[in-house]
Amino acid sequence: MTNPHQTRSVCICVSGDIGHSPRMQYHSLSLAEVGYHVDIVADQESRPHEKLLSNPRIRIHPLSSYQSIRCFPRIINYFFKILFNTIFLLWNLMLIPRPDYILVQNPPSVPTLAIVWFVCRIRSCKFIIDWHNYGHTIMALSLGAKHPLVRLYSRIEFNFGKRSDYSFCVTRAMKDDLRERTGKKAIVLYDRPYSFFQPITSIEEKHLFLVKLKSEYSQLEYHGQNETLFTRYSFKNDEYQMKSNRPIILISSTSWTKDEDFQILLDALYEFDQNYANKVIGTDNDLKIVCFITGKGPMKSYYIRMVEKSYSFRHTRFVFPWLSAEDYPKLLACADLGICLHKSSSGLDLPMKVLDMFGARLPVCAYHYKSISELVIEDQYGLLFNDSASLVQCLMRLLQDFPTCLQLKRMQTNIDSSFDGNDWHSNWKLNALPVFK
Repeated sequence: MTNPHQTRSVCICVSGDIGHSPRMQYHSLSLAEVGYHVDIVADQESRPHEKLLSNPRIRIHPLSSYQSIRCFPRIINYFFKILFNTIFLLWNLMLIPRPDYILVQNPPSVPTLAIVWFVCRIRSCKFIIDWHNYGHTIMALSLGAKHPLVRLYSRIEFNFGKRSDYSFCVTRAMKDDLRERTGKKAIVLYDRPYSFFQPITSIEEKHLFLVKLKSEYSQLEYHGQNETLFTRYSFKNDEYQMKSNRPIILISSTSWTKDEDFQILLDALYEFDQNYANKVIGTDNDLKIVCFITGKGPMKSYYIRMVEKSYSFRHTRFVFPWLSAEDYPKLLACADLGICLHKSSSGLDLPMKVLDMFGARLPVCAYHYKSISELVIEDQYGLLFNDSASLVQCLMRLLQDFPTCLQLKRMQTNIDSSFDGNDWHSNWKLNALPVFK
């Protein structure tokens, strides 16, 4: 029997790094899995997941990136960037084989939405927007909500939103807002963890991965043979073991931008480190917490310097890794608690990093804003905080008597019950696939 989707194709358009766009990678993998050919037009600054690169139905067409000219004012560079991106994006979208659909990530909105709409009209494609957030609200973080450019950006963004054939969005709150602004009824396509975000039940597998990290990051050095800070191999019992006095592994993932205030995490950890770590955490090891902060971005060096020069931690150690797409899920599966500092410029989006953590069965402390309760159900999957003081309270509550931590274990059980079998592709087939038929 011939697959009815076999000859159909979809273009995935991202005016940004496809390696930093997991949701668009997941769209691509799901489309390929049901038989579509996928052309990805995007920047390729970092390496996407190997499953994407090795899939014969997926082709990546890299965009060139505009390099700012230092002697030019910021506003001039911004307009040159728009002009540059317009030319190269239009060129690539016109050169690829004609797709049946173009699915474009928003934000960024300008000039991307206008170009994709134009190409869809010229080439008779369906124009689909995947609303992750609003571009004008991100611009407002730098310029202010009342700036003329922000207002112009907003008008352009929603004007082309009205012209889409279909729209996906990430929350019910965003769906309601889009209906008010554009008159369009968007389909809520919640983020879900992809299949490679899974718990690791084998202590041996955790140990081997942590040995690898130990060799790559000096903060994880441990001089015992066949041991890490967290695990060991017992020759006597011929088994791998989690150390009873191991430090807690906290993890936070970030793109190091202004919509995440890492000062909150640093202040909370410093307060906990100085006043509560010895009382709350029941291990006899002086090192109580190892905090991994993954990712890269414009403010990373600023916060690393702050950790090194502005704080004197006694029981806490920081590691700032940049991990491959294959290693990041493994680190999540080795961690004890996730921290999410995403504030949301619009108040309407959800952080996909939390879904990745849930896939690894990792409870999460998340910054509280309008839509976050659609994802993090308080006291079921994690806790919410508003500032560093309330984050300290979360840590005291969840890390009590580590490694026993009955509340953490209860939350892990809740997450496992809710997300076992509820992965990205299952959810995508139910809610997104009908649009492409």
